[in-house]
Amino acid sequence: MSLAAQPNLEPGRAYRTRELRRWGANPARLAKRLVREGKLHRAAHGLFYAPVDSKFGPAPPGQRELLRAFFGDSPFLVCGPPKWNRLGLGSTAMFAATLVYNTKRTGDFTFDGRSFLLRRVLFPEDPPPEYFVVDLIEQHEMAGVSLSDLERGLIATLAEGRWDRNRLQEMAEEYGTKATQGLVQRGLREQSEEP
Repeated sequence: MSLAAQPNLEPGRAYRTRELRRWGANPARLAKRLVREGKLHRAAHGLFYAPVDSKFGPAPPGQRELLRAFFGDSPFLVCGPPKWNRLGLGSTAMFAATLVYNTKRTGDFTFDGRSFLLRRVLFPEDPPPEYFVVDLIEQHEMAGVSLSDLERGLIATLAEGRWDRNRLQEMAEEYGTKATQGLVQRGLREQSEEP
């Protein structure tokens, strides 16, 4: 049998149609055949995955693997409530979709029945916790928390020594609007003035 007839698919790995080219000259036709045979499952147009065998049947890969295949070599950052709620600034948001920052696409996407809200924005390569503080302030309306609550939470967590003050200021200057920078500055100043 030729390589095209028996591609070596890794269970739990997601593939773009173009990645199947290494096993055949017509990757779209190969993908259709592999889906019919149950070796691949379609996650979205042009995005497939090799299921993992589990006691409950074929299981999809995790969201990071789907996003890795979708974005290829482009960086992305899973953000939103899972990051914001851990900060202790008052956010208790929940989204039906996963918020993903990236450098390529903006829009609502569905991969394998899971909803993703993609936003093309700037973000650090390896974001420190202070970045997510700034991001929450920027996205406060989406998170459903008022700026005054965030400011109180920021002052309280600064008093606990939770944030690196210099890094927080750097993140605000690099990724925040003037309003966010002002809120961070007030929080830093107010916490410094407390006895």
